[in-house]
Amino acid sequence: MGKYVDDALALRVWEAAAAVASLPGVPVVPFVWDGGRWVTQGGEYRDLPLIRRGMGEWLLAVAVEMDAASSSAARRTKLRDRLSGLYEAMPDARTEEEETRLTTEIGEVRRLLDIEDARARITVDYATAQRARDVAEEIRSASVGRANQLLSQASQFDAFRAVMKDPAEWVAALGTAPRNEHVRTSAVWEAFSLAEPALARSLGIKTGKRLLFAAMDRRFGARRKLSGYEGWRGVALTAPGRPQAAV
Repeated sequence: MGKYVDDALALRVWEAAAAVASLPGVPVVPFVWDGGRWVTQGGEYRDLPLIRRGMGEWLLAVAVEMDAASSSAARRTKLRDRLSGLYEAMPDARTEEEETRLTTEIGEVRRLLDIEDARARITVDYATAQRARDVAEEIRSASVGRANQLLSQASQFDAFRAVMKDPAEWVAALGTAPRNEHVRTSAVWEAFSLAEPALARSLGIKTGKRLLFAAMDRRFGARRKLSGYEGWRGVALTAPGRPQAAV
């Protein structure tokens, strides 16, 4: 496979990691791409060595989850049996302390069962699971150029991108076009919803359009009727909504 993990396989590793990033039991991604650099979940900048170490250690933890998924069925069976036994014991509790102990244990077993149920949804092929550790090691110890390349791959997935809080951020990243080119409001909303689906859903159509169109007005001038519909001149919706990663 050469000096480094094959790029296509490394991309599959990131895709698999992104798919499990929000599952119970998986550590929070330590750094996210904000469109210009890697930052903490709180938006704070860190030096590249810390970013490399943090992302590498996170991916190693994900590799452990991938391995654990293969034997999750047996653990789920044991936990369900344990939970059933605890529920059966509850009516026989003779003291308040014993009932409290059983309730606490039930809660812990249910928490572990939720983790195993989440692991059961992890479907990663053997090669990808095995190479996750290799990619993690490359991030931590390979050349700066190679580490940046792997981090750039990760930035393509929403799980590793900072949450956009304002449609104006997306508008600011749009390209410009000749003034004789124009787009209608519906096309702008569709492009925004496709590029930032999480933000579009959280804002809702009414609020989302109000904020998005106001940002478009500020950047490209007040919208006006163009061939019978509202829109803006000189907008290039085909430009990337957010820049590619380059640490």
